[in-house]
Amino acid sequence: MENFDEDKDSIYCRECGSRIRANADFCESCGAPRVQSEIKYVKTRSTGSSFGKAVAIILGGFFIIIGIPILFGGGALIAITDHMDQGGGFIGIDDIRFETGTQALIVQDMDIYYNDYEGPPNWIWAPDFSDWATIKIKAESNSGENIFIGVIEAVDGFEVFNNIAYEQITEFDMERPRNQSPYIEYRYHPGGQMTESPTELDIWVASVYGSGEQTLTWSPESGNFWVVIMNENSSPNLSIDAGVAVKIPIMDNIGRGLFIGGLVLLGMGIAIIFFGVINPRN
Repeated sequence: MENFDEDKDSIYCRECGSRIRANADFCESCGAPRVQSEIKYVKTRSTGSSFGKAVAIILGGFFIIIGIPILFGGGALIAITDHMDQGGGFIGIDDIRFETGTQALIVQDMDIYYNDYEGPPNWIWAPDFSDWATIKIKAESNSGENIFIGVIEAVDGFEVFNNIAYEQITEFDMERPRNQSPYIEYRYHPGGQMTESPTELDIWVASVYGSGEQTLTWSPESGNFWVVIMNENSSPNLSIDAGVAVKIPIMDNIGRGLFIGGLVLLGMGIAIIFFGVINPRN
């Protein structure tokens, strides 16, 4: 039998204090284990990279900053086109009162140039301005007179109306079309009276005349033009309710494209920040 040296080969139980063999697994008196288990707590290290989070914040923030104004810009364009819709793809204003004691109301210096357009060769596609815009002008007399609306090249306008008295519309400000009257500024051009009807002049690029409301639809050409509105018989004291509208075929697509593009950019920015910073993958 193996000799047991109580002083050298024994230890005290941590629970009851009895002597037990140094190599014993349990105390013979109370049954407590000789060695207490050790539990180590290790802090879990984050798998996300600080650099990666910074990149996610910068990139996501960039998309959000770019996306918000594009989103609102597209929404505003859609709202404007809906608010000013006149049907047939035209947007504009209507029923604006214009008056003058002269024979004519004239809008001058409509400069239209598109020859510098850089696109495909003419044999592939030779664009006409009607592909981009169509202008509609309408007017109705408040005194029952027949109305004349005409478009004339500036050079012919100076020649015909240089010695005729007329009012030029120089400023038109209408910030809230449905809530207030527009601010209209006229400039008086002194001169004599036109003795012939405007319908007798063979100088008009486009014209329309007759009783009731008259509507001129015109696809502009390159050049400098005037718009002239008169009584058909050239009588003075012109009083009309008028409107102007323009049809730009791609306008609706631009608004919706901007709105959808802004929404996509905003969503991408939020997703990048969420998955890169707030809820990174392990």
